[in-house]
Amino acid sequence: MLERLIILGGGGWFPAYGRHTACALLRNGDAAIMIDAGTGVGRFVERPDLLEGVERLDILLSHFHLDHVAGLAYLPALALCRETTVWGPGSLLYEVPTAVVLEQVSNEPFHPVPLSEQDIQVRDLPRGELELAGVRIHTRRQDRHTAPSFAFRFDDLLTWITDTAYDDASAGFAAGCRVLAHEAWFTTRRPRNPDIHSSATEAAHVAAAAEIDQLLLIHAPPFEPSVDELALEAQVTFPRSLMAHDGADLSMVPA
Repeated sequence: MLERLIILGGGGWFPAYGRHTACALLRNGDAAIMIDAGTGVGRFVERPDLLEGVERLDILLSHFHLDHVAGLAYLPALALCRETTVWGPGSLLYEVPTAVVLEQVSNEPFHPVPLSEQDIQVRDLPRGELELAGVRIHTRRQDRHTAPSFAFRFDDLLTWITDTAYDDASAGFAAGCRVLAHEAWFTTRRPRNPDIHSSATEAAHVAAAAEIDQLLLIHAPPFEPSVDELALEAQVTFPRSLMAHDGADLSMVPA
């Protein structure tokens, strides 16, 4: 059973005001799962204790936008753990194997240490579900973004939905989960890219319809020092809403 959720990057697009981009860590004993690999991967330099005792690390990529994969370039400097596997949506979402997609940006002239020369496996996410770190993970294709992305559901503990415009079918995917992490890119009062991203109110509507316990707002915009306005807006519809601030450490163990 997953024990902890640690936010390493709660922002989107580019790091600013103390918010790194898309990265979170799930711990379960000697195994861990990283959700996306944005610039938040750099937090491991500051917090090597986060992977203390981890023998296996699985990295799940929701899609290949740079704010979700830039941190893969940091892996040679980090030596995160003995066994590391990157799981991507290449074959299922884009009909190109994940290894082929990532090889394009992990070689010169972009990067001096190709993934293929590191002790890291690159695999494609299977259709439907897989089991990692003792938890079943279901995926759902999301087409309401500039390129398709995946949502993830980790048993009944956590659903992770990022980089999608509002989709009322998201509630069915998250239904009954304990925690929903959902992107909140703008407030209703100040819409920004509503055709490819979700507002705080829309995230709250998904949470309410899914009847989850806690809403965690992720993929926050980088344009202003404070994103508290997003949480305040979501709380009108779903009171148990919080921002996913970098460094947040949430217990996944039921009280």
